[in-house]
Amino acid sequence: MSIGLFVFYTNKKQDVQSTIAEALGNWYLLPQTALSQRDFEKRTGTLKRKRSQSETEPSALPTQLASQIVELLRTTKRVSGEHLSEQEFADTFRVSRTPVREAFRLLEDMSVLEKRPNRGYFLLRDADALESQHLQAGESEDRVYFDIAADRLSGALPERFTENQLMRRYDVSRSRLVKFLLRMQHEGWLERLPGHGWEFQPTLNSPEVYEQSFRFRLLIEPVALLEPGYSISLETIAQLRSQQKAMLDGGIFSYSRSHTFQIGATFHETIVAAAQNPFFLDAIRRVNRLRRLMEYRLTTGRSRMIQQCKEHLTLLDLLETGNYREASAFLHKHLEGAQTQKLGLAKKAGTALSKTDAHDL
Repeated sequence: MSIGLFVFYTNKKQDVQSTIAEALGNWYLLPQTALSQRDFEKRTGTLKRKRSQSETEPSALPTQLASQIVELLRTTKRVSGEHLSEQEFADTFRVSRTPVREAFRLLEDMSVLEKRPNRGYFLLRDADALESQHLQAGESEDRVYFDIAADRLSGALPERFTENQLMRRYDVSRSRLVKFLLRMQHEGWLERLPGHGWEFQPTLNSPEVYEQSFRFRLLIEPVALLEPGYSISLETIAQLRSQQKAMLDGGIFSYSRSHTFQIGATFHETIVAAAQNPFFLDAIRRVNRLRRLMEYRLTTGRSRMIQQCKEHLTLLDLLETGNYREASAFLHKHLEGAQTQKLGLAKKAGTALSKTDAHDL
């Protein structure tokens, strides 16, 4: 597998998602790329032309950000009454303040946030409570998402398909199906075809190719920490540390497969992003999109994640002291250990992704 395959990266316009309640159910989505203000204005301009069909339909970017903000609040265990800065979330998700402001308004409508005159937005309740009150309702629907992923890996689905074909196969309404398809498109393993229809994108579908992805990561990630301009802020380290501690505090066994994958992927992307070299970051993002479905396959033995989270915390300690060379060596060792563990699981799993049960959701 060539390095060029991983470095190649594109950014395509996303479609409008459904209702705010459904969006809050999509808390597993995290941003893949930065959006310029011009791109955002272009998207909102498109939405204005479509609003005659659905005046209540929110724009895609703010609703995605709203769900992402909710999940970040949960992961970092924010408490009722805390002030939330637009700039903080704009920096975290690499977008301008405008879509963050719109996301805050959506969350205000859902009684998650409160806007106080001349003071900004404040959290109305402890973030831990948001999981059951705003997210739990949509979790059982994830079964269709994972069944599609399973059938994609097993070869049961063709490379191209129509929405009607999947509606019949999974006995799901069009609105629900489109929500899952948009999620897959955002995650990078599905694209809408011109006119109608969808097409699956390349993904890692065998233990052999999965091993190649690890060898590629071993070439890229540790070297990124040795870049001349490498610099990671203490605030970023604190955010990553909070996420890893939340995993160790029970998230490892309670979070969904998609959420645990995204936390790990975001951790490594953030570490690499501090190299200030866009080629490194684009390469790792491409790898993460390709390996997502393979990672879903590895649903057994979650206890192995305990050691991985502890190693992530050790890596953050090294970065905090500025010892980037030692951190690079530790990251290389960490990836080698993950490679050994996960390849064993991948080979044992074979080519079929097991269907989900309630715990996996």
